[in-house]
Amino acid sequence: MIYTIVIALIILLIILAIIVGSVQQHKQRQELERRKKLARYRNALEQIEDLIHMSSFFPIGKSMLAVLNMRAYEVLQNMYAVSPTKDFKSRLEDYKERMEGIDPKDTSLISEEFEIPQNNKQIIAMINALKRLKATLRSEHARGRVDSNVFNVEDQRLSKLQLKISIETLIRRGRHAYESHMLGSARQYYEKALRTIEEQSFSDDYTTSRQESIKNALEQIAQELKDAHAKDKAKHKKEDDLEELFQPKRKW
Repeated sequence: MIYTIVIALIILLIILAIIVGSVQQHKQRQELERRKKLARYRNALEQIEDLIHMSSFFPIGKSMLAVLNMRAYEVLQNMYAVSPTKDFKSRLEDYKERMEGIDPKDTSLISEEFEIPQNNKQIIAMINALKRLKATLRSEHARGRVDSNVFNVEDQRLSKLQLKISIETLIRRGRHAYESHMLGSARQYYEKALRTIEEQSFSDDYTTSRQESIKNALEQIAQELKDAHAKDKAKHKKEDDLEELFQPKRKW
């Protein structure tokens, strides 16, 4: 009888140990999943806040800033749901206050100032930021959270900014090559800039003026290359004449 009771107690303890172990494993899995979610949301928030920071360098509309703040607020809500800390709550209130101060349909520019950096890494960072801004804008518009008029205005602005950075960078490289007397390279840069403009489906004051100045630069380069070729040809002819003059006379 006692033996049976002992066996039963042992079995019960084993069952309890299995149950406790299963509960602990379940809690560990839940905690791991919670941490994964939080890390994913944190990464998303960092990217959005990086875009908010980068947007200060671009002449974009207040409506675009509203889109970014709205996306950041949504991510923070998800983070707070996973981990309801005072820090997340405070940041939510901060973003909510920001959003209340921005009209999501106000497409007026935050700032008209815009300067293309000299450093190539910074230029690449700018282009990548513009691509991410466009992707965010399109994603929010697809979700029905951005007015179509706002989307059209801001998307066109971002496209024009990308175009301007590309053209100005090519012109700058072409100018540097020209100043270094690398006329062939300079011509290639200017030709690429001209093709970039001609491939666009729109035309405005900027593209028209740049197209004209690039054509003038190409004409100047073409003339200088022609002159250099003529001088080189004349030089070779003179050398040939001298060589013929000093050649030993043949005896007939």
